[in-house]
Amino acid sequence: MTTVERRYARLVHLYPSRYPRDEILDTVLQSNARFTAREAFGLIVGALRARTGADVHRGPAEFLHSASRLAALALLVHAAAGDVLRALPLDVPAILQSPDGIVQYATAGLIALILHVTTIVTLARGAYRVSAATAVLGMIAAVVSASRFGAAWVQDGFWAAPMAALLIGVLAATARRERSSPMWWLLAILPAVVLLPTGSGAVLGVAWFIERQAFLVMAVLAIAWSLLDARVPLAVAALGLCNLLTIVQILLSAGWAGDGAVAGQLALAAAPTLVLLAAATVSRRRSPI
Repeated sequence: MTTVERRYARLVHLYPSRYPRDEILDTVLQSNARFTAREAFGLIVGALRARTGADVHRGPAEFLHSASRLAALALLVHAAAGDVLRALPLDVPAILQSPDGIVQYATAGLIALILHVTTIVTLARGAYRVSAATAVLGMIAAVVSASRFGAAWVQDGFWAAPMAALLIGVLAATARRERSSPMWWLLAILPAVVLLPTGSGAVLGVAWFIERQAFLVMAVLAIAWSLLDARVPLAVAALGLCNLLTIVQILLSAGWAGDGAVAGQLALAAAPTLVLLAAATVSRRRSPI
């Protein structure tokens, strides 16, 4: 095997084993006598699309179903990340002053975490009805747990659980099913504690409060990824909508909705979500599949 063949073979092996790797390699070698960056990039992009399921032919309804499922999984990771914080009774003085109340909220947070992790696993494995039931129960437990810090609906990450439960309920009513491994989604929970708006800055300290900046970075990466898969920016847009709903709720509660300056800040906060939706729309229209 020549050097060119070995280079292309390494790239072709990035494709899943179910793909005809030998045929792909033969096709590439027949049309390319030498190794080119353009062909290498094309193989890498094709392998990424194959690994993520972006190369599967989907009609409009199928695409919407798949994107909704991906958004629900992202929201569940967000909800579980918030549960991690609420399940940990980090406020030691408060525990000493009122142990029963803190333990009650922490227990509710732990139950919510278990239910949301179960929902991630069942949804990823295609058990939609079970995941719908555990999502609703997890949402109830999360609301009880969040009440430890005051009004639950104005806290960072509150809307992730209700939005996930709503999406999964819609998915459960359809006949379509998709399956994937839940492991990567479970591994994403811990970094999501500080990378998503979960309130970790208030609980873990100012040094950890990187959520807003990290979300903007995620939005930029999702826009770039829209060149490969239009579902990804939609999933990240769901996270942005979750954060936007919290901001709107705070403004309505404080009576600032009519303030011009606040309206400008609200529009600025909504901008990443709108750009993500636009990127997904453009990517979907340009996609050949």
